[in-house]
Amino acid sequence: MTHLRFILLLLTPLVPLSPISAQTQETPAEKQARMAWWKDAKFGLFIHWGVYSVAAGEYNGQKNYGEWLMYEAQVPKPEYEKLAPQFNPVQFNAEAWVAMAKNAGMKYIVITSKHHDGFGIFDSKVSDYDIMDRTPFKRDPLRELADECRKQGMKLCFYHSIMDWHHPNATKTDFARYRDEYMLPQLKELLTNYGDIGVLWFDGEWIEEWTEEQGKALYNYVRNLQPNIIINNRVGKGRNGMQGMNTSEAAAGDFGTPEQEILAEKSTLYWESCMTMNDHWGYCRNDKNFKPTEDLIWNLVDITAKGGNFLLNVGPTGTGLFPQESIDRLKQMGDWIKVNNTAIYGTTPWQHWQEGDDIRYTKGKNGDVFALVRHCPGTLLLKKITPTPNSKIYLLGQEQPIPWKQEKEGVTIQLPANLNTTNAIVLRIKGQPAVISAVPTFGDQVENNPKNIVFPQQATVVLKAEKGAKIYYTTDGSLPTTAAALYKKPFSVAQSTTVRAMAKLNGKRSSEVVQKEYIKARCGIETQTNYAPKYAAQGPLTLVDGKRGSTNFNDGKWLGFEGTNCVATLDLGNSKRVDSVHISFLRVLPSWIFLPEKISVFASNDGQKYTPVHTQTIPAAQASDDNHVAQFSLPLHGTYRYIRVEAANIGICPAWHAGAGAKSWVFVDEIEVR
Repeated sequence: MTHLRFILLLLTPLVPLSPISAQTQETPAEKQARMAWWKDAKFGLFIHWGVYSVAAGEYNGQKNYGEWLMYEAQVPKPEYEKLAPQFNPVQFNAEAWVAMAKNAGMKYIVITSKHHDGFGIFDSKVSDYDIMDRTPFKRDPLRELADECRKQGMKLCFYHSIMDWHHPNATKTDFARYRDEYMLPQLKELLTNYGDIGVLWFDGEWIEEWTEEQGKALYNYVRNLQPNIIINNRVGKGRNGMQGMNTSEAAAGDFGTPEQEILAEKSTLYWESCMTMNDHWGYCRNDKNFKPTEDLIWNLVDITAKGGNFLLNVGPTGTGLFPQESIDRLKQMGDWIKVNNTAIYGTTPWQHWQEGDDIRYTKGKNGDVFALVRHCPGTLLLKKITPTPNSKIYLLGQEQPIPWKQEKEGVTIQLPANLNTTNAIVLRIKGQPAVISAVPTFGDQVENNPKNIVFPQQATVVLKAEKGAKIYYTTDGSLPTTAAALYKKPFSVAQSTTVRAMAKLNGKRSSEVVQKEYIKARCGIETQTNYAPKYAAQGPLTLVDGKRGSTNFNDGKWLGFEGTNCVATLDLGNSKRVDSVHISFLRVLPSWIFLPEKISVFASNDGQKYTPVHTQTIPAAQASDDNHVAQFSLPLHGTYRYIRVEAANIGICPAWHAGAGAKSWVFVDEIEVR
């Protein structure tokens, strides 16, 4: 690494780099002016498109690949290059693409000029590994998009990968040569041949060869070519994992890049959340797990309320068409934005940016406050805003004001009958932030998941509030009011229940309602092998809480065992007649999660001597296996107190797998004794 820094900072490369100090010369006001259009835009289209789109997610029987096809399927370079002559997107229409984004309410487009596979979808003179030289298409899509974006008033932006799986010099020993002779000249082409570019969106910075010093130098090099361009934080090494925000203010880049995540709180920093519509960035014909439009709209609402931008991805087909599912969702989002755009574009986070799970607030440039509400009832209570006396409240999309009344605990708003609430509705209000009591908190000692607690026999509920505030709570699922039970000291629950609470301090409105689910485990359980801290859910009690995990291994319900077996012992409390044991496992082969090769069940009445009862062998995984939650039922037919389950991990990924030789995972969830 020292050698690379020396080359970067002291020698003159074939394409000169600008001084590292250039980024620090911009004043906060100058940066604010440069970022203004992007900050106001709020909504952009991400496009992942390349030769991998030809494969449509399929290779050697596996059907779950995307833009990482070359790496995940371990496709040799000569074999992968055969995709290029098949890439002939004759149905690509720049005018239609830009119009579709514009009609969806998007203000900018970020498209992959070169992804990690190294193939360029632009006319590069630096390399022949591009769409002009290696495909029968013989057109430059970026040129056509640049011209069309100017016509339609959209900002064109480029994604560009720092890493390159194809280029022979993109290695540890020759990386400086790849950087100076290939990456920088290609970036110069992109920044000098296509007019003004809104954003340069880097990726692939996590490789060992790349350093923060190189990132700062690259930032300056790009800004010297286009001074007004905006550059994401993946130009350097500053981002904190998928959460995406920089760990230091001095890190390179203009904005943070949360991936498939939304910040938990509002932020005054510049940030943009990038997300897929389904499970892949690049086109995968078998991936039909598309998010509902109402969820995509709510993501835009939530991100806007927190001060960020939403970059929503589409993976076009190899022929140049958007998938119909994407087209439908973009149109539906556009229809919603046409009515509610003043609550999105150019807004800033309001003092009270949220109220519960289903209400968000934004502030318009003229001072209007917008309440964006989903799942709304006929009569709505807003606690956090006090409308200006005698002012009018409007529902966006309707000309007539709607009735409202100022109550002691907030403003009640009578919504129109037969209102379509499939997607969020938006209210325009003139008013001020209300003075509201602080939300109470649950003070449990052991808390792996903030939304629920799993307990074996009983759990103690501890509630805390600001000094002088009273806490009111319910345990029957109803919303607490000042007529509910008054919290005086910690109390115990012995059955599964949902505790809801609010706080009230004299002189303030009552707080929002918070809740926690307390789940009684079906029996006692201990694990005899170590699960991974990253996939620990609620610990062993997760396996007996009655809640089953989904095919999303990050859903907080799975215990993950890396390279080791899962061994767990259930204690039924006393000897009982047992007919069968049911166990859930997860298989997600692209994430190296396999079903166990064997499941064995042992039983005991004293907890010391265990008798083997049943064993089931599971066929070895095939590359064509899809994501799946598998449930196995094993017969016992006896009277026992202790049941031990052993799930044998295959140990390492098989030779045909992208992770061949690396540790495989076993993911376990619910174990049920019947």
